[in-house]
Amino acid sequence: MHVSRHTLQILFFHFLFWLMYAILNAYLWQTFDRTYNETTFYGLTRLPVKIIAVYINLFLFNQYFIKKRYLAFFSMFLLTLITAGLVQTYISARGTFNYASFTQYSLPVYSVVLLSCVFITIQQLFSQVKKSRQMEIEKITSELSFLKAQFQPHFLFNTLNNIYSLTIDNNPLAGKSILQLSGLLRYVLYESETEKVDLQNEINYLRDYVELEKIRFASRMELSFNVSGNIINKKIVPILLIPFVENAFKHASNRVNEKLWITIDLIVKENHLAFTVENSFFPEGKTQMDNNHSGIGLENVKRRLSLIYEEYILNNELKENCFHTFLSIPLG
Repeated sequence: MHVSRHTLQILFFHFLFWLMYAILNAYLWQTFDRTYNETTFYGLTRLPVKIIAVYINLFLFNQYFIKKRYLAFFSMFLLTLITAGLVQTYISARGTFNYASFTQYSLPVYSVVLLSCVFITIQQLFSQVKKSRQMEIEKITSELSFLKAQFQPHFLFNTLNNIYSLTIDNNPLAGKSILQLSGLLRYVLYESETEKVDLQNEINYLRDYVELEKIRFASRMELSFNVSGNIINKKIVPILLIPFVENAFKHASNRVNEKLWITIDLIVKENHLAFTVENSFFPEGKTQMDNNHSGIGLENVKRRLSLIYEEYILNNELKENCFHTFLSIPLG
């Protein structure tokens, strides 16, 4: 029979709890009129009553309290406490049952049951926080998978049309563009499955994306992509920076004859990355800035950042005919 590591940890915690309780209980009682050995024996003979009461309460907690059946829980909880107190009193003071003896001998049972309730409540709170965080991570993962699924047909359609135009004109860029598209899709489909990738690979991915998008705009686009600092042996979460670049190309301008410009600066200083994207923008046009720039949205990007990094900076600012984005994150 295979016992999981998690089950063994739970069993060990329960064993440790009762061991510490027995030792502390014997120590406290021996300060009265008994020796430590007497109080140890006394405590161990009464321990089964307390163990049964605690685990009945644990069962009631899972069956009723967690399911928000509070009336049923508290009714059976009080019944368990009173019954355990009566049994403890009967064992400890046979033939002399009265209110004073009931109070004296039932209080230790009540104390350990209430103490276990505190532990259970704390454990449930931590469990809920962990579950909530896991659900957020799974949601972000699903959103990223959706992003990949949306990215492939949409981007392929535009890029293949551009490459087709290059082949019609016998433009030598056609072959290079096919290789760039192949590398870009390989990165999205396979390399981005890992938790972190080399920063160099993420930069290459951005460069390929930028080069393929430039085909659409030709001479209308003025683009600057600058990388500075030591990027060797630096790690980053994959597909983290691309939404900001996609956003820049999408909202650079909605005017056909307008000159477009995009500036991308990636700076690595020690173990921090500063990523700045600026693009031309004309708010009076039909295109409006929104949270749906790449299928994952600015709010989803922020949520993903908050799950991955304890400290990060993300600023978005709309200036006159310019949209500015700045991101600062620690690097692995």
